Amino acid sequence: MTTERDWERLGQAFADARKAADLTQVEVAERLSVTRTPIQAIERGRQPSGSPFTKITATMRAYARLVGWTEDSPARILEGQEPEPATQPVSTQASDRKSDLPPAIDLELRSGKTIDSTVVHLGSEDDDTRIIVVLKGAEDLSDDELDKLWQQWRKTRRHLQAIPGETDTPQDS
Repeated sequence: MTTERDWERLGQAFADARKAADLTQVEVAERLSVTRTPIQAIERGRQPSGSPFTKITATMRAYARLVGWTEDSPARILEGQEPEPATQPVSTQASDRKSDLPPAIDLELRSGKTIDSTVVHLGSEDDDTRIIVVLKGAEDLSDDELDKLWQQWRKTRRHLQAIPGETDTPQDS
């Protein structure tokens, strides 16, 4: 079981790696397209609310890539091991990204497990304005967590589908 002390050790490892890379918290936040608050929380080992972390977040995985670790390095540190150096660090510089999406969206789409998606068309036949929703979850969701997530998603999707316009859902390929 992961203790608060384990999360603090992980936070200190992130802070040490950031300093070794000669980066400030603000620079890390900018590169990850987040505010400084989650970076401070990660390095402190506690969520911004002050509660202990319970899971490794997408921001933690992105932070690991930024400092040259593999994405599973945070889990390794929590288990008392050393971070594993990435063989090919993932760049978070906007000029190196292939996607034209904002960096924060690109990061979120690349992390976690895609569970479902829906498209809500807002415009008329001549207007292609739409909302695209992608439901993401942790890679290691338990069946109970997945069931809870699905219940929440069904309610949310019904609200989205009530928005005037046609709703399409992608077909499995």
